[in-house]
Amino acid sequence: MRTSIAEGKRRLILCSPTGSGKTVMFTYMVARALEKGKQAIIFTDRVELLRQSNGALDQFGIKPTLIEANRTRLDVSGNCFIAMAQTFSRRKDSAEYTDLLARMDLVIIDEAHKQTFNPLLPYINPKAVVIGATATPLRRGKQECLSKFYKALHAPVQVQELISQGYLAEPTTYGMTQDLSGIRMKGDDYDTEQMAQRFSERKVFAGVVQNYAKVCPGKKAIVFASNIASSKEVCEALQSAGFNARHVDGEMPKSLRAETLAWFKQSTNGILCNCDLMTTGFDEPSIEVVILYRATASLPLFMQMVGRGSRVTPTKTRFTVLDFGNNVQTHGFWETNREWSLKKKRKRESAGVGGVKNCKNCEAIIPVAAMECKHCKFEYERKPKPPGEVVSLQMLTNEPGMVLEEETQTGIRWRWWGTEELQELRGHYQPGGCHAVQALQV
Repeated sequence: MRTSIAEGKRRLILCSPTGSGKTVMFTYMVARALEKGKQAIIFTDRVELLRQSNGALDQFGIKPTLIEANRTRLDVSGNCFIAMAQTFSRRKDSAEYTDLLARMDLVIIDEAHKQTFNPLLPYINPKAVVIGATATPLRRGKQECLSKFYKALHAPVQVQELISQGYLAEPTTYGMTQDLSGIRMKGDDYDTEQMAQRFSERKVFAGVVQNYAKVCPGKKAIVFASNIASSKEVCEALQSAGFNARHVDGEMPKSLRAETLAWFKQSTNGILCNCDLMTTGFDEPSIEVVILYRATASLPLFMQMVGRGSRVTPTKTRFTVLDFGNNVQTHGFWETNREWSLKKKRKRESAGVGGVKNCKNCEAIIPVAAMECKHCKFEYERKPKPPGEVVSLQMLTNEPGMVLEEETQTGIRWRWWGTEELQELRGHYQPGGCHAVQALQV
């Protein structure tokens, strides 16, 4: 990234997987900038991310000024700020906020793939270094292309590398084929109301209970549903089966929400059901199971949801994914190496796997061409291909009569080579030559 900045590219995307420590990375950058007497601001779009960023800054001894909705007075005396993007966007035309942003030397944008930050970009000092941090630098459809603002992308590490080095847990994925036909698209993703209705009508929640009980009973889990009603429905099904499950959403009182999250943190076998609330800014390393009780056409959302289970602990190096929405077929395995670009991804492009199958031994999802399950090491029998016919190439004669057509393992076949056939042959080949005819294997 230093090389890009030296080349005059001052607006950069830092692409690093969920769980790789992006917050620590950009906090280190902020600390180094402040040591040089510069000023910095971090933009985020979620309260949880604001608290998370603030916590990382504490580790570096930095005391930032917070800019959020419940703080109406702006203290501009500091040199480091953390701002809620929505709050700053509403106040950006105020002179004190415009001046503040114009004097920043370093601007950090957390979860930069989101369009929430677009209104702020024109107000940023052109000489400032801008770091857009994200695990999934992807824009699609009518979304504004990242290359319109950012000039270079840096992806220093892949998920699989971090798994191999022991920094991320390795997933074992189980899934089913879900019929999503008839569910319309709303924007760039599935209509969540229609999806919830489909899952409810087909009682997919019963499959969640059954498969959780079969594959990973008693393990700490998080469930991602398509809407609040769907989350409550699957939660009730789990509770009825005797599992320790609770639901949380953004509409419940803050005190109850905080109480539920505290319960989940302390629990060893809790199942937390939610809808889009815990996809970002939620760091609970003890999660052992991720249940995708929904489908999504969004690769960033898929990566974020599965990533909630990827943190390692002294007692956890693996986690389980239960996919009830064809998400692996759509996007590929979470741990697949990916090539990222500032350009928008076309809708017809797919990162999905060419095909998957369930391991005959452990039933985990593996690529259809795999001859060994990477999870349980079960080996598929390699059946020898049946031998084809061994064909001898023969010289074609210029004279009519009985000629050898081909010699095979099962015998010799002859046929009559007539005058008319010779005439036709001479129209294509020089007479008297040796012409080979290749037969397809049977």
